[in-house]
Amino acid sequence: VMFCGDETGAFVGEVGWSNSRFGWGGAADPQLQVPSIVTSSKNIGLSALNSSPAPTISPISSNAMNSSEITDWDAWEVMWSKAMEMSHCSDRPILSTDQGFSPDGQKAKMTEVMFEKFQVPAFFIGHTAALSAFSLGRHTALVVDCGGGGCTATPVIDGMILKNSLKRSLRGGDFLDGRIKELLEEKTGKALSLRSELMGPNGKYRDATKSYLDKLSASAKVYRDFCMHSAMTDFKKQHGNTLQYAKVDMREVSGLIPPDSVYELPDGTPVNVNDHPDLYVVPEAMFAEGSVATIPSSSEMETDEGTGAGGDDQQVASKSLRDVPLHRLAHQALSDTDVDARKELLMNLVLSGAGSRFQGLDTRLNKELTAMTPSAYRVKVLSGKKGERMNAAWIGGSILTSLGSFQQLWLSKAEYEEYGSTLAVQRFP
Repeated sequence: VMFCGDETGAFVGEVGWSNSRFGWGGAADPQLQVPSIVTSSKNIGLSALNSSPAPTISPISSNAMNSSEITDWDAWEVMWSKAMEMSHCSDRPILSTDQGFSPDGQKAKMTEVMFEKFQVPAFFIGHTAALSAFSLGRHTALVVDCGGGGCTATPVIDGMILKNSLKRSLRGGDFLDGRIKELLEEKTGKALSLRSELMGPNGKYRDATKSYLDKLSASAKVYRDFCMHSAMTDFKKQHGNTLQYAKVDMREVSGLIPPDSVYELPDGTPVNVNDHPDLYVVPEAMFAEGSVATIPSSSEMETDEGTGAGGDDQQVASKSLRDVPLHRLAHQALSDTDVDARKELLMNLVLSGAGSRFQGLDTRLNKELTAMTPSAYRVKVLSGKKGERMNAAWIGGSILTSLGSFQQLWLSKAEYEEYGSTLAVQRFP
């Protein structure tokens, strides 16, 4: 079924590892952006998360090995339900994003939920890498995405991702959060704690000792991890104009730090960042050679891999390079493509994701890949403005749904009723 005309009033959603974005197709930016977490009261948004007492929360994906795998479908449904309710779009075609390495069964499940629960008239699943390329007007590109759960390097040719060449690493935004936390603990000489943890039942401050943390329930630990992650994210936002993806002299970094730059730790302790300029080169860890301590151990990885659906997860796991520097990740993805395609891919290297917004990433990645590739190849890094990089996949979906030539690609309600969700696996490979 073709939805004729240039505009269908489609609704576009991206449920990511750290944040989710929703909005109308054809718009320049998503109208709703919230953390990818749902409370026990089935609410979303920071106001619900900041309520007292601390809410029980569910991350939509909790598998570090496969950050695109939906592990809580109820939370995923609530996220979409609230977004659709707030936007009044229950009778509109829906485009949802999905990573290229997620299991086929996930696409089928997403399709079932959309048609059976939400009764949408049409549905489409777009790969985040292809949509990120579309956001910059490219149909062929090597897309390097730096997200919360890790980084991916995905070759896209004529709008189709090359799954066998896709590579990913667990070095991402959460990894950088861990590095910042380690450095702050090293500088202050104490473990970071939340202000609420330090207030005992008698109103007096206490130490958030390991024995106290060990007694926390599973849901309390999830909420604590979220709060600590938010604190590290605040640090990155507060000092984002100074954080460097470059090898620089520490004296140069010190000159970039605003005077009296103070960061307040989660427990309320102020830290003068001028005294610790090495905090500003934390993103350099993305290019560090060798193993990095904050990457999950092999035993943890095996535990995560064992939670999936057999063959699909084994196929997914084989594409993860786990602890690989960003430039080598991109180079290995490129090396797994046809020789004839490599020159064009390098000329269209697209940066996306919130982790790509730090200073100097485009220059640093260009330099490293130029040194690794033949002199006949030219590396050209493409990236939008900082806000556009974070929303690149959503923007690509917004552009796509507004094109008249795209309307014949929707999976309609009638097709779903005739062929079932297996058609989604074939339609959206």
